[in-house]
Amino acid sequence: MKVLTKENASEMLGGEPLDAFVSQLSSRLQLVGDTYSIRPDSGHKTALSRLFAYLLLRNPNVCIYVSGWGVWEENLDLFYGYRRSFGENRTLMEAPVHLFERSEEDTFVSILSMAFYFIWDAWVFDIEGKALVRISHDEWLEVRTNDNDSRKEFATELEEYGMLPLRGE
Repeated sequence: MKVLTKENASEMLGGEPLDAFVSQLSSRLQLVGDTYSIRPDSGHKTALSRLFAYLLLRNPNVCIYVSGWGVWEENLDLFYGYRRSFGENRTLMEAPVHLFERSEEDTFVSILSMAFYFIWDAWVFDIEGKALVRISHDEWLEVRTNDNDSRKEFATELEEYGMLPLRGE
């Protein structure tokens, strides 16, 4: 895992500002199914993180961009302690982007799980722009992809996993 500033991430994305990149990606990619409700239990959130690792880490260079925190109770000491184990001492404000290679599944799952546990806003995407997961502090998520086959696979996996549409609760 590499931890990046927004400026470093922007450079990696060809100079486009990070927030503009994810906004344009969200507009360009098609929604998979619906907006889904995130169940509150931690076991579900861990399993959901593993599912997204399975679906997203097929692509090289996947990012988790933590774009919002501090809305709900959280344990930043746990999060920063985990990042320190990788030699990273900067705060989320300084370096909110986490870049993963295919071989870093466990680390990806850990960071994504904490984003779910602490109910943070986050964007998860591959730098090629093929898939995007948007996670809200209001406990919903949406998935967007660039082709029909990917949309079908994501929809099938989310349905088998038992994800419920937000409007269907």
